[in-house]
Amino acid sequence: MIKKVFVLISVMVLSSCAPVISSEILRLADQQITFQELTKDPEQYRGKIVVIGGRILTSSVEDGTTWIQVLQQPLGWQHKPTATDVSYGRFLIHFNEYRDPEMFRKDRLITVAGEIEGKKIRLIDQLTYTYPVVTPREFHIWKPEDAEPRFRFGIGIGTIIR
Repeated sequence: MIKKVFVLISVMVLSSCAPVISSEILRLADQQITFQELTKDPEQYRGKIVVIGGRILTSSVEDGTTWIQVLQQPLGWQHKPTATDVSYGRFLIHFNEYRDPEMFRKDRLITVAGEIEGKKIRLIDQLTYTYPVVTPREFHIWKPEDAEPRFRFGIGIGTIIR
């Protein structure tokens, strides 16, 4: 009986630690490409697979395709964007089909593994900005409750410290 409980707990712990991007895509991704390098010349990396993420700024639908604008943030454990003030710029995720923009609400965290499509030039206020464009192969939108670490303590009290 104790062995069964141990196995069940082990499976639960290990599954909660599973990466959000498949190992197959992680093997294909070029981990040597930094976001800073990518922003300098996105065309140089066309066709390469990268894993990047950050905070969603906007989402829009244009001609049946969906565009997600993301403020890049470094990825931490499980490829989750870190909740820091560090960012090296912005990038666009381009879905070649319609995706409901409500899925990609402002301020949600997202991790995407995809192919560099090239670049797109858009305005930020009055500044011309060159965005690296990623066509996703896999992505993960983090639940709002996953955005901040929570620690619980006490017996039956359920106090949450943020």
